[in-house]
Amino acid sequence: MKKPLIRVTQLECFRRYMSGEYAYVTEQDVIDNITKKFEGNDYTRIGTAFHSIVECGAPHCAKEPSGVRHFTYYKKDKTEPVPEGRRFCYNGGDAILDVKQCMVALNYRNKHPYAFHEVREYKDFGEAIITGCADMIDGLEIRDIKTKFGSISDKDYIDSCQWQFYLELFEADTFHFDLFVFQGYNKEKHKGDVRGLDLTPYEPAITCYRYPELEDKNRALVRDFLKWVKFRELLPYLPLRETDG
Repeated sequence: MKKPLIRVTQLECFRRYMSGEYAYVTEQDVIDNITKKFEGNDYTRIGTAFHSIVECGAPHCAKEPSGVRHFTYYKKDKTEPVPEGRRFCYNGGDAILDVKQCMVALNYRNKHPYAFHEVREYKDFGEAIITGCADMIDGLEIRDIKTKFGSISDKDYIDSCQWQFYLELFEADTFHFDLFVFQGYNKEKHKGDVRGLDLTPYEPAITCYRYPELEDKNRALVRDFLKWVKFRELLPYLPLRETDG
């Protein structure tokens, strides 16, 4: 028997829209999350580069010599020096990190030497199959790595459904959001080249724990999501996956 396959990221986008607490998340964003392939942007490419160091230790990249950054400030052309770095190439564009930033990722990797990286799991929730990919499984705990470029609200992570579904998917009790902040990032100035910016861990990690009503809450969100998908006639856009039964 085949059932619709739903990604946890789709559920989180839907949850944020329905909560009404995120003005920048529209219904069209939820629809696009279901119907369109995400092509990536500077934020995600920088994050992917950081993740690749954590996962592989020595991922494929190219040396980027030190040089000068050109940018516009109050309509005037400006320059500033940038240190040597590493260029990570992706289909949609590149990300460039300096050596100090790469070392932040490598040091984090070394703190979790026995962790499993990029582990995907599927679970039958009755009406649908839910899937999510954990950045790290370290013993009995899940760790999620996020690169950030501005202010951080702990509430955004505590309220998210990501950790709640992941604890159920991976049969764990503890979930950590490990955040790393590029201080002073400006999208127009830096784009995908973050060399020269301080990269600092957000401490302490945002930690979430399993609670008794977690599974019921997860299933309620899946039901609400499917009702909305059917109402918007989007069900054909969800791929089907064979159940184990």
